[in-house]
Amino acid sequence: MKVIIAILLLLHAILHLMGLVKSFYTDFLPTLSRRISRLEGMLWLLSSIILVLALIFFLTNAWYWPVLSICGALLSQFLITLNWEDAKYGTILNLLILAVSFPALS
Repeated sequence: MKVIIAILLLLHAILHLMGLVKSFYTDFLPTLSRRISRLEGMLWLLSSIILVLALIFFLTNAWYWPVLSICGALLSQFLITLNWEDAKYGTILNLLILAVSFPALS
């Protein structure tokens, strides 16, 4: 189970980097329906960093990894709502992260 959670966090963090790259290189992923501002791209990067930190702390059994993963998932969901047409399936990953993180708080 630990491997699945680690892969989930890593995969979601990597997917967020697409928003960062799209904000700086508008020709990247031309099929995306919306232009991403640089500020929004930095938020995609921040969410990715938070998820990677949550992964690192999860793997080292730090007690606060669920707090980081919840924060990362909430920021991720905010960004997904701004880019709903292109990123709506990320909601599934966020729900999975939240489903694992909330029980781990206790």
